[in-house]
Amino acid sequence: MDPLGSLIDWIATYGMFGLFAIGLAERFIPALPSYGVLVAIGIAAVDGAWSIPVAIIVTTTGSFCGALALYLLVRAVGQNRSIRLLYWISRLLGLSSARIDKTLASFRARERTLIFISQLIPTVRLIAPVVAGLIHADFRRFAGGTLLGITLWNGLFIAAGYFAVLVAPGMTASIMAIKMLVLLIATEALLALTWRVAARYRWRTTPRESRS
Repeated sequence: MDPLGSLIDWIATYGMFGLFAIGLAERFIPALPSYGVLVAIGIAAVDGAWSIPVAIIVTTTGSFCGALALYLLVRAVGQNRSIRLLYWISRLLGLSSARIDKTLASFRARERTLIFISQLIPTVRLIAPVVAGLIHADFRRFAGGTLLGITLWNGLFIAAGYFAVLVAPGMTASIMAIKMLVLLIATEALLALTWRVAARYRWRTTPRESRS
Protein backbone atom coordinates (compact mmCIF):
# COMPACT_ATOMS: atom_id res chain seq x y z
CA MET A 1 0.00 0.00 0.00
CA ASP A 2 1.41 3.36 -1.07
CA PRO A 3 -0.97 6.23 -0.19
CA LEU A 4 1.49 8.92 -1.23
CA GLY A 5 1.97 7.17 -4.55
CA SER A 6 -1.79 7.27 -5.09
CA LEU A 7 -1.84 10.97 -4.27
CA ILE A 8 0.90 11.63 -6.80
CA ASP A 9 -1.08 9.75 -9.45
CA TRP A 10 -3.93 12.19 -8.80
CA ILE A 11 -1.60 15.18 -9.00
CA ALA A 12 -0.08 13.90 -12.24
CA THR A 13 -3.56 13.64 -13.76
CA TYR A 14 -4.00 17.42 -13.37
CA GLY A 15 -0.44 18.34 -14.31
CA MET A 16 0.69 21.85 -13.37
CA PHE A 17 -2.62 22.63 -11.68
CA GLY A 18 -2.19 19.54 -9.49
CA LEU A 19 1.31 20.65 -8.43
CA PHE A 20 0.09 24.15 -7.65
CA ALA A 21 -2.92 22.84 -5.73
CA ILE A 22 -0.85 20.51 -3.54
CA GLY A 23 1.61 23.33 -2.80
CA LEU A 24 -1.30 25.55 -1.76
CA ALA A 25 -3.05 22.80 0.22
CA GLU A 26 -0.09 22.03 2.47
CA ARG A 27 -0.48 25.52 3.96
CA PHE A 28 -4.05 24.88 5.10
CA ILE A 29 -4.12 21.13 5.83
CA PRO A 30 -1.80 20.38 8.78
CA ALA A 31 -2.30 16.63 8.39
CA LEU A 32 -0.74 16.75 4.92
CA PRO A 33 3.00 16.02 5.32
CA SER A 34 4.65 18.42 2.89
CA TYR A 35 8.02 16.66 3.08
CA GLY A 36 6.40 13.35 2.13
CA VAL A 37 4.44 14.84 -0.76
CA LEU A 38 7.52 16.65 -2.06
CA VAL A 39 9.59 13.48 -1.90
CA ALA A 40 6.88 11.67 -3.83
CA ILE A 41 6.85 14.46 -6.44
CA GLY A 42 10.59 13.99 -6.86
CA ILE A 43 10.10 10.25 -7.29
CA ALA A 44 7.46 10.89 -9.96
CA ALA A 45 9.91 13.12 -11.84
CA VAL A 46 12.07 10.06 -12.51
CA ASP A 47 9.19 8.57 -14.50
CA GLY A 48 8.80 11.79 -16.50
CA ALA A 49 5.63 13.09 -14.85
CA TRP A 50 7.30 16.52 -14.75
CA SER A 51 10.79 17.98 -14.65
CA ILE A 52 12.54 18.86 -11.40
CA PRO A 53 12.69 22.64 -12.13
CA VAL A 54 9.00 22.76 -13.04
CA ALA A 55 8.03 20.80 -9.92
CA ILE A 56 10.03 23.13 -7.67
CA ILE A 57 8.74 26.33 -9.29
CA VAL A 58 5.06 25.34 -9.36
CA THR A 59 4.88 23.84 -5.85
CA THR A 60 6.81 26.81 -4.46
CA THR A 61 4.38 29.19 -6.14
CA GLY A 62 1.39 27.38 -4.63
CA SER A 63 2.90 27.28 -1.13
CA PHE A 64 3.96 30.93 -1.30
CA CYS A 65 0.47 32.00 -2.36
CA GLY A 66 -0.93 30.18 0.68
CA ALA A 67 1.60 31.82 3.02
CA LEU A 68 0.89 35.22 1.50
CA ALA A 69 -2.86 34.74 1.94
CA LEU A 70 -2.37 33.94 5.65
CA TYR A 71 -0.13 36.97 6.15
CA LEU A 72 -2.61 39.33 4.46
CA LEU A 73 -5.57 37.78 6.28
CA VAL A 74 -3.96 38.42 9.66
CA ARG A 75 -3.13 42.01 8.71
CA ALA A 76 -6.75 42.56 7.62
CA VAL A 77 -8.46 40.84 10.56
CA GLY A 78 -6.54 42.61 13.30
CA GLN A 79 -4.32 41.56 16.19
CA ASN A 80 -6.86 40.33 18.76
CA ARG A 81 -8.73 37.99 16.43
CA SER A 82 -5.47 36.89 14.82
CA ILE A 83 -3.99 35.92 18.19
CA ARG A 84 -6.99 33.66 18.82
CA LEU A 85 -6.60 32.23 15.31
CA LEU A 86 -2.91 31.56 15.93
CA TYR A 87 -3.56 29.74 19.21
CA TRP A 88 -6.31 27.68 17.55
CA ILE A 89 -4.08 26.67 14.64
CA SER A 90 -1.26 25.88 17.06
CA ARG A 91 -3.45 23.51 19.07
CA LEU A 92 -4.26 21.63 15.88
CA LEU A 93 -0.53 21.33 15.20
CA GLY A 94 0.23 20.22 18.74
CA LEU A 95 2.12 23.37 19.74
CA SER A 96 1.78 24.80 23.24
CA SER A 97 0.82 28.40 24.01
CA ALA A 98 4.21 28.86 25.65
CA ARG A 99 6.01 27.91 22.46
CA ILE A 100 3.83 30.30 20.45
CA ASP A 101 4.63 33.17 22.83
CA LYS A 102 8.33 32.32 22.56
CA THR A 103 8.08 32.23 18.75
CA LEU A 104 6.42 35.66 18.71
CA ALA A 105 9.15 37.11 20.92
CA SER A 106 11.87 35.58 18.74
CA PHE A 107 10.32 36.96 15.56
CA ARG A 108 10.17 40.45 17.01
CA ALA A 109 13.83 40.28 18.02
CA ARG A 110 15.21 38.65 14.85
CA GLU A 111 12.59 39.25 12.19
CA ARG A 112 14.86 39.32 9.14
CA THR A 113 16.59 35.99 9.90
CA LEU A 114 13.64 34.03 11.30
CA ILE A 115 11.27 34.76 8.43
CA PHE A 116 13.61 32.72 6.23
CA ILE A 117 14.68 30.09 8.78
CA SER A 118 11.12 29.39 9.93
CA GLN A 119 10.29 27.96 6.51
CA LEU A 120 12.86 25.22 7.13
CA ILE A 121 11.38 24.07 10.47
CA PRO A 122 8.55 21.50 10.37
CA THR A 123 5.24 22.71 11.85
CA VAL A 124 6.65 26.16 12.66
CA ARG A 125 6.76 26.91 8.93
CA LEU A 126 2.96 26.64 8.84
CA ILE A 127 2.34 29.29 11.50
CA ALA A 128 5.21 31.60 10.48
CA PRO A 129 3.07 33.68 8.05
CA VAL A 130 0.50 34.24 10.81
CA VAL A 131 3.24 35.29 13.23
CA ALA A 132 4.75 37.62 10.61
CA GLY A 133 1.35 39.24 10.12
CA LEU A 134 0.88 39.66 13.88
CA ILE A 135 4.17 41.51 14.37
CA HIS A 136 3.53 43.59 11.22
CA ALA A 137 6.68 42.34 9.55
CA ASP A 138 7.82 44.40 6.57
CA PHE A 139 6.00 43.05 3.50
CA ARG A 140 9.04 42.93 1.21
CA ARG A 141 11.12 41.27 3.91
CA PHE A 142 8.37 38.74 4.56
CA ALA A 143 7.82 37.99 0.86
CA GLY A 144 11.52 37.65 0.06
CA GLY A 145 12.47 35.55 3.07
CA THR A 146 9.43 33.30 2.79
CA LEU A 147 9.92 32.72 -0.93
CA LEU A 148 13.58 31.81 -0.45
CA GLY A 149 12.78 29.49 2.46
CA ILE A 150 10.00 27.68 0.61
CA THR A 151 12.16 27.30 -2.49
CA LEU A 152 14.96 25.71 -0.45
CA TRP A 153 12.56 23.44 1.48
CA ASN A 154 10.75 22.24 -1.66
CA GLY A 155 13.92 21.90 -3.68
CA LEU A 156 15.68 19.78 -1.05
CA PHE A 157 12.86 17.26 -0.66
CA ILE A 158 11.97 17.03 -4.35
CA ALA A 159 15.65 16.46 -5.18
CA ALA A 160 15.91 13.91 -2.32
CA GLY A 161 13.03 11.90 -3.78
CA TYR A 162 14.48 12.06 -7.27
CA PHE A 163 17.98 10.90 -6.34
CA ALA A 164 16.75 8.33 -3.81
CA VAL A 165 14.98 6.40 -6.56
CA LEU A 166 18.10 6.51 -8.73
CA VAL A 167 20.13 5.04 -5.85
CA ALA A 168 17.48 2.58 -4.64
CA PRO A 169 15.08 1.69 -7.49
CA GLY A 170 11.74 0.29 -6.40
CA MET A 171 11.45 2.30 -3.18
CA THR A 172 7.88 3.51 -2.68
CA ALA A 173 7.03 7.12 -1.93
CA SER A 174 5.52 6.23 1.46
CA ILE A 175 8.61 4.33 2.65
CA MET A 176 10.85 7.15 1.50
CA ALA A 177 8.65 9.68 3.31
CA ILE A 178 8.96 7.74 6.58
CA LYS A 179 12.74 7.68 6.26
CA MET A 180 12.77 11.42 5.58
CA LEU A 181 10.62 12.02 8.67
CA VAL A 182 13.11 10.16 10.85
CA LEU A 183 15.95 12.16 9.31
CA LEU A 184 14.04 15.41 9.86
CA ILE A 185 13.41 14.68 13.53
CA ALA A 186 17.04 13.73 14.10
CA THR A 187 18.30 16.84 12.29
CA GLU A 188 15.94 19.17 14.16
CA ALA A 189 16.96 17.65 17.50
CA LEU A 190 20.65 18.03 16.64
CA LEU A 191 20.21 21.65 15.58
CA ALA A 192 18.23 22.46 18.73
CA LEU A 193 20.93 20.89 20.91
CA THR A 194 23.67 22.77 19.05
CA TRP A 195 21.75 26.05 19.43
CA ARG A 196 21.32 25.55 23.21
CA VAL A 197 24.97 24.62 23.74
CA ALA A 198 26.11 27.66 21.74
CA ALA A 199 23.73 29.96 23.63
CA ARG A 200 24.91 28.61 26.97
CA TYR A 201 28.55 29.05 25.92
CA ARG A 202 27.93 32.66 24.88
CA TRP A 203 26.19 33.35 28.19
CA ARG A 204 29.09 31.93 30.19
CA THR A 205 31.71 33.87 28.23
CA THR A 206 29.80 37.18 28.40
CA PRO A 207 31.21 39.50 31.08
CA ARG A 208 28.91 39.90 34.07
CA GLU A 209 28.72 43.66 33.48
CA SER A 210 27.12 43.01 30.08
CA ARG A 211 24.44 40.75 31.57
CA SER A 212 23.21 43.30 34.05
